[in-house]
Amino acid sequence: MTVNEFIQQINEEGIYLNMAEKVALIEHGEISVDDVFRIVLNNNEPEAFYACWILNHYVDNHKFALENSLNEAVELLPNIKRSGLLRLVLRLFVITPNWKIEKLGLLLDFCINSLTDMTIPVGVKTHAMSIIDRIAETEPEIRDEVLLVVEEIYPYLSTGGKNRAGKIIKKYKK
Repeated sequence: MTVNEFIQQINEEGIYLNMAEKVALIEHGEISVDDVFRIVLNNNEPEAFYACWILNHYVDNHKFALENSLNEAVELLPNIKRSGLLRLVLRLFVITPNWKIEKLGLLLDFCINSLTDMTIPVGVKTHAMSIIDRIAETEPEIRDEVLLVVEEIYPYLSTGGKNRAGKIIKKYKK
């Protein structure tokens, strides 16, 4: 299957796409993970959203599939306009265990800015908090800043967001 055929298929099916079938295409090598990731990086709607949705399902069972590719997504983050796509891209960072990010500062800045921007939906903020927490585990010098930001936004979060924020606050107040 060519990339263009894949794009045409997911655009035609839209929200009714057969997720298991699309994931199987990747698993059987009919389209590569890299090709699907390139669709996401192109940031053309709606196929970027659908491709990222498929990748999220694929990475749920193939945790290391994008560990070397996510670095490319860091520069994409500020250019994503649709919050659903942004949430899915951030989720890829959350569910991939060993990412190698060269532009860690850029990722951290984006996530912190997402937390303090009140126009950003809570689902995006929750994934941003998880990413910030993961960075803080390896970069202890930012923990105080992380704690301040998370405490500042805590009152404005949903129940799920408060749950995630509360865990971070508890972790870094020690």
